[in-house]
Amino acid sequence: MLRGYKRPDIKFAEYLDELDTPIPYGERWYREPDSESYSVTEHPERFAPVQQVARALLSWMQEQFEVRCFDDPGLAAELRIPPDTVVSSVRILPLNSRCAPLGMILTTFPGVHLELGALYHAVFPTCGCDACDEHVPEMIEELEAQVGAAVSGAFRESLDIGAGRLVHRFVAKETGFSEQSGGLDDISPAQLAKAQAILPPNGAWEAWHRR
Repeated sequence: MLRGYKRPDIKFAEYLDELDTPIPYGERWYREPDSESYSVTEHPERFAPVQQVARALLSWMQEQFEVRCFDDPGLAAELRIPPDTVVSSVRILPLNSRCAPLGMILTTFPGVHLELGALYHAVFPTCGCDACDEHVPEMIEELEAQVGAAVSGAFRESLDIGAGRLVHRFVAKETGFSEQSGGLDDISPAQLAKAQAILPPNGAWEAWHRR
């Protein structure tokens, strides 16, 4: 699914608590998080490897596929990301319009916003606070899997305006099947109109064409 892609050589840093004990990020809480950990991110730099992977994926997509790639601050603006927090805002558009377009925004947090197809949006990390304790290696795998699904034609979108429902499906041998569904309350009429104009009739985006 990611033929030709090589993950960067990532060195995960070790972070210590006040007793100089390594903090086991990603598996800190056996039950409930400590109350002091909510809305706090003591080491946001631990998410930097996700941006390393995002940059590697962007380079790989440009090298391997028939696409146009360009900086687009408007993409970050559409997602209402404050301009002073944007490191880069990039769109990648396959030359074949039947293939899913893709966008990536890197932020100063550091984090990555991923846009796929007409209306899919994911954020890595989703929250980033110490209470959520998101696991960076799993996050990297998920980012790679979702990009891989898009370029291989294993990404589908279903929009039912009458029922007020939006469904995204990732179907791939390597990652299995996953589905995310939600309502349309946070989607503007302009976004819905644009989505209807570009969505494939059956919701299945085609595989990107290789160079």
